[in-house]
Amino acid sequence: MVDHTTQKPLKGKKLMVQSAYYQGGDYDSYNGYVDSILTTDENGRFEGFFDKICYIQIRAKTAQGDTLLYAHEIFSKEKRIDLAL
Repeated sequence: MVDHTTQKPLKGKKLMVQSAYYQGGDYDSYNGYVDSILTTDENGRFEGFFDKICYIQIRAKTAQGDTLLYAHEIFSKEKRIDLAL
């Protein structure tokens, strides 16, 4: 994660992550959610591992309040997400 103005890494930034998953059911709606907090390292990188996931939403705190940075359906076991705040 980088600062969108300076393009410098954002160290120690807390990201609020909500992941949703299917478990049983008809796959028309999510059956469960997991809330996590990830923190960027000195290079602005973050990494999370989720046993079950089909949708992810990432938010970060800004001076103005919460900002939605990313929301997307997940279709693969590995997903790279590049964000600027």
